[in-house]
Amino acid sequence: MFLRSYGQNEFALPVFFENEEKVYCKDSSVTKSDVKLIDLNQKDFIKLPEVYTADFKVIHFPNAQDSEIQTLKNELNRILNTFGDLSINILSFQPIVTEKVDQLSTELFLPDARTKSILYPKEQKDNLINCIYAFPTEDWEGKHPAEETIAVDHTLVLLDNENKIRGYYDGYETKEVDRLILEIRVLLSNR
Repeated sequence: MFLRSYGQNEFALPVFFENEEKVYCKDSSVTKSDVKLIDLNQKDFIKLPEVYTADFKVIHFPNAQDSEIQTLKNELNRILNTFGDLSINILSFQPIVTEKVDQLSTELFLPDARTKSILYPKEQKDNLINCIYAFPTEDWEGKHPAEETIAVDHTLVLLDNENKIRGYYDGYETKEVDRLILEIRVLLSNR
């Protein structure tokens, strides 16, 4: 009550890798527009920048064979339900099993209009995880700016409306997804 009367609360979230180098990027010459992907929803080839259609993006690389995968799906659905009318996309990256787009029979990771299943060539996985999204993996030996290590298939990465990395979260942990939801609200309040 006191703060509402005498000022405005503002919170600042970090922007990851705005000035730091992505240390574990093995091939920094590859740019976002060089990465050729398949949009499984459209069954068509696209470039990475074409994937970013919403104001907020939650990126992840799920392991569809994981026995606990339903936990991740439930948490991602909770994000979508929390922000019903917000411009948000859940982008699920999975490896390509065939280059023939018309033969793709992989099911969508989440059947929602705001989710996209994106297939990538296996040889691009390191580029996507270490160069473009700089996942907080064990390779960083505790020196990642997120100050934590999360398994790749558990990691959620939040991108803002300028496609800047704003946070890393464990998608299998309800507290972490609560933090992601809160941080989206903070970004919305700072607009």
